[in-house]
Amino acid sequence: MELGIIVERLQNKLVLNDQKLEDIDCKRKELTKSSQEVQEKISALCGEVQARVGAAGEALKGKTVVEFTKLEKELSSTREEVRSDSLVLCSELEKITESVGRGDEEKFDLDECWGRVKEIISRCQFDESTRKMPSFYHSKTLAKVKTSDLGYLSVAEFLPDQFQLVLTSPVSGLMVASDMNKVICSVTTSQQFTEMIQANIKFSIKNKACKETVPYCKEECKLSEDRKSFQICFLVQRPGVYMLTVLLYDQHVNHSPLVLRVASKDEMANEEENTTPADQEQSTSQSVTPGVARQPEPEQDCLVSPTVSKITTTSPTTHSVSSQPPPSAVPLRRPVPLTSAVSAPSKPTPTNPISIPPPASLLPPGPLNLSHISPGGKLSGLRMLSIEEGTKPDSLHKPIGMCLLQNGNIVVASTFEDKVKMFSPTGKFLTLVSSSESPFMRPSDMVTLQSGQFVVRDNNRVQVFSHTGTYLRTLWQDNGQDKCYGLAQDKEGRLVTIMDTRRQKKTDLLFFDLDTGKLARKIEMDDIITDKSRSKCRFLTYELGKLYITDLGLDCVYVLDPTTISVKVFGSTGSGPGQVSDPAGLVVDTMGNIIVADSRNHRLCLFSMEGKFVCNLSLSPEARRPSGVVLDKENRELYVLTLQGRAAMTKYKLK
Repeated sequence: MELGIIVERLQNKLVLNDQKLEDIDCKRKELTKSSQEVQEKISALCGEVQARVGAAGEALKGKTVVEFTKLEKELSSTREEVRSDSLVLCSELEKITESVGRGDEEKFDLDECWGRVKEIISRCQFDESTRKMPSFYHSKTLAKVKTSDLGYLSVAEFLPDQFQLVLTSPVSGLMVASDMNKVICSVTTSQQFTEMIQANIKFSIKNKACKETVPYCKEECKLSEDRKSFQICFLVQRPGVYMLTVLLYDQHVNHSPLVLRVASKDEMANEEENTTPADQEQSTSQSVTPGVARQPEPEQDCLVSPTVSKITTTSPTTHSVSSQPPPSAVPLRRPVPLTSAVSAPSKPTPTNPISIPPPASLLPPGPLNLSHISPGGKLSGLRMLSIEEGTKPDSLHKPIGMCLLQNGNIVVASTFEDKVKMFSPTGKFLTLVSSSESPFMRPSDMVTLQSGQFVVRDNNRVQVFSHTGTYLRTLWQDNGQDKCYGLAQDKEGRLVTIMDTRRQKKTDLLFFDLDTGKLARKIEMDDIITDKSRSKCRFLTYELGKLYITDLGLDCVYVLDPTTISVKVFGSTGSGPGQVSDPAGLVVDTMGNIIVADSRNHRLCLFSMEGKFVCNLSLSPEARRPSGVVLDKENRELYVLTLQGRAAMTKYKLK
């Protein structure tokens, strides 16, 4: 090789190294900035928590002042009574003393004197010892605050709620302790067990009945070929309550911890001997469904989540899922031939044939997209906030419409109270929204405008308000002939509503210019509605360039493209899968999948963008007679208004 060529290559490499050094320095600056931003977020959260704790403390101190003031008033009142009694007694005693001093005691009217003091003397003596002094006892909630209670630092590609723990075998969730019996569970995901995920996920197995370590089958703890499932296998040699915990970034994955009861042979024999056919039928109906983890009940002491130590621990019951673990950790393995996959014990374990259903759905990160949920899948909602039913200022009475403002505040129509109320994002009552004209008459539909203002429809008018709830103007007023239902804003910024003409029984879609208040466009629905006499189009939303309308009279949903005037109809009357009864509010995710409030069937239904039924939502608590619904796609939160039940509005976190 020539000298010139070597020199050229050295120079080129030096140039590349210089560029790489610059890139590394830039990256280090970015890391420093990102670190500061993360720390600021944590500090802000700590500040918010401290503020909430401080506010709670002030409220508790305020309650303390009220209770002690009440006792102080009682003591003051009692003191005044005792003082008054003493004055009366002193007066009578002076009279007796004077009479004796004059030698007129025989003339002294004892009966009259006794009549004046009898009630005072017979009155019960004030006993301070019987009065309970208010005392403060601290809650255990904040006694031990762990790092995981505050949050977690995500250092890999995916989050804990994108993984779930499922029971594979046994099917029933109840088995007998034996040296040969195994339990097989799986951690599944719609994403992947990447190298970083493997380095940060860990699991532990514990028997609450004894302190012995639970042996696991190392060769059968392995990663699937597609890296979407990791199998965990362990032996149940002792009876007791077994708890399997799976953590990612020290946070539980879905359905963790999983609890499994293991009985001794004698206990199982006694249960079978004392079980009647009716008990067997009930037990069968309540058995654990394959693939679904049983959740522990928090009130049972035996089901307290165990502390999971780090990967460097020598305990064989705590393991980190890593591609290069230390000797005590469980390595993720690709499937191997059956002959080499089974470790001791060598005898085959008898198992019942099972059919594992697909795991519950895991929502992908980012704005809500429900396209991955297959028919028969699962979409769950867990309550995060609720506002109770009632007529108090901070409650709602049979609400039908609501909207989320851009600042996070919640505006709800307390329909059967004829009021519109504004709440904070945490559900705290802020103010009543009122018109400068006449009061509301059955307010219902609402929509938040792109400008940040919001619109309210009641039985007589459609009115515009500022984000603070100040009345701005009236867009439409009932003239006695027409009635409008539903509100939405299209991509051109026009207000869309359903106009029902009473005399001709005609239904149209009207588009109003918000600046001028004038009608800009009208779409007649005569050719769309099959039975005009029964049709009742009441709820409306606009997403992805289309209008979505529920017809609670014909029990169906119309999806209309206002540009091409093409329409798609789905839904039928009934209570079966895909059927609805009095459909009410509806919302649409980022891909066009639709959630419909099936009011009379007391449920919410998910339909695909093609209008095909997917599943009914599994809400906790369930929704009774749902009416209006609002979707926060960014935070994947669903607000549901209900006409029955203790809660009038509930915010669910979709999972």
